[in-house]
Amino acid sequence: MAISAMGVGSGLDLNQIVGDLLNAERVPREQRFNQREERIEAQISAFGNLRNGVEQLQGSLGTLSGFELNQTTSISDESVASVTADGSAANGSFSLQVNQLAQSQALATAPGEFSDVDAVVGAGQLELQVGNASAVTINVDAGDTLRDVRDAINEAGAGATASIINDGNGARLVLNANETGADNTISLSATEDPAGSGLARLDASNLVETRAAQDAEAVIDGITVTSASNTLDDAIEGVSIQLQGTSTAPATVSVQEDQGQLREALQGFVEQFNALVGQTRELTSFDAEENQPSVLTGDSTVRGIRSRLSEALLQQAGVPDSGVQTLSELGIVSNRDGTLNFDTSRFNQAMDNNGFENISEVVREVGGRMEEVANTFVGPDGLIGTRTDGLRGDLERIEQQRERLDVRLERMESRLVGQFSRMDSAVAQLQSTGDFLTNQLANMPLASNRSRQ
Repeated sequence: MAISAMGVGSGLDLNQIVGDLLNAERVPREQRFNQREERIEAQISAFGNLRNGVEQLQGSLGTLSGFELNQTTSISDESVASVTADGSAANGSFSLQVNQLAQSQALATAPGEFSDVDAVVGAGQLELQVGNASAVTINVDAGDTLRDVRDAINEAGAGATASIINDGNGARLVLNANETGADNTISLSATEDPAGSGLARLDASNLVETRAAQDAEAVIDGITVTSASNTLDDAIEGVSIQLQGTSTAPATVSVQEDQGQLREALQGFVEQFNALVGQTRELTSFDAEENQPSVLTGDSTVRGIRSRLSEALLQQAGVPDSGVQTLSELGIVSNRDGTLNFDTSRFNQAMDNNGFENISEVVREVGGRMEEVANTFVGPDGLIGTRTDGLRGDLERIEQQRERLDVRLERMESRLVGQFSRMDSAVAQLQSTGDFLTNQLANMPLASNRSRQ
């Protein structure tokens, strides 16, 4: 480190000289370090953007590789039923007429039996059973009210729900079976203890049926189908029918492949592939007018990604009994610039000639292979990650070079300060000797005589 008094003897600004010499060593090297760091950081950022583009494509490839055969359904009268298909149903249409809906049984106490919810019902036991379920015994104590009985039934979990309705003439206990169907009838027997307590008013023989237990009845293509619920899951394989209303005439139900879903998946893949091609072109282009390359111009990693994806795109699926084996035969064709076009008319023709199931298998095969290739780019040990790690290592080495430069410059500064300090001291000593000799000569007689002449 420079000494503040250095230069007193020589009259020179030795601190400035030392600083200039150090800067002559430091500045060019630091400029090179900065330029290299800037270039490497730009490359790391570019590879980060490239990773994002590959991951976007990877997502669309995952949609293709995991594509499931889906079907769409429609019904001419949506008030009759809603219909869904799981992909395994036969394509076509069938007629559906709903004669009656399934419903649960409802029983109520006779009108006027109880004045209000706090009316005492009597004492004894109630035995409640719904359908073939086990019977549940409910104890009713003296002083229990209609409200108490309602709560006890609901807490019993016997398959029926109790409520109280005021019809204007008093409170009525209403029992609803939890499940629909003709077999899910409510059995309620009352045993009075003591006799004459009034609990017999809740016996089934004294209750009024307000809604009968009933199975659903539908006619499918002329065949009558019954069900305890309003959901028909087993009537047609792969089709679920949720009955919603009765009809006097058949409605038409259609089941067909969801070609639109596969078409959208392929279109999404084409868009993501083209976006990645555009991104790689931008990262590797060369501006001839400015004679300026892009950040990854000439980079082998980017070229490798483009070529390996293109090769995977051309691979054949190898699906037996399928007249098409590649995505190009499904309408995905390459342009001269590396981008893709999706020819929907060729896709529709392939669908008509080969069947949805075969086409779906081809898409899954090719999509899966391309997805595996994409995984080698962005996986834990992927190509992009390895390349990025190497660039980060370059940054670390530059930092180490900076540290070594600092150490070398500190030693250089110490050496220069020592050398200039010794020079400054020698000059000061010579100056002092000169001044002494000048004074001695000035005091000699010859010098005095000359001064008097």
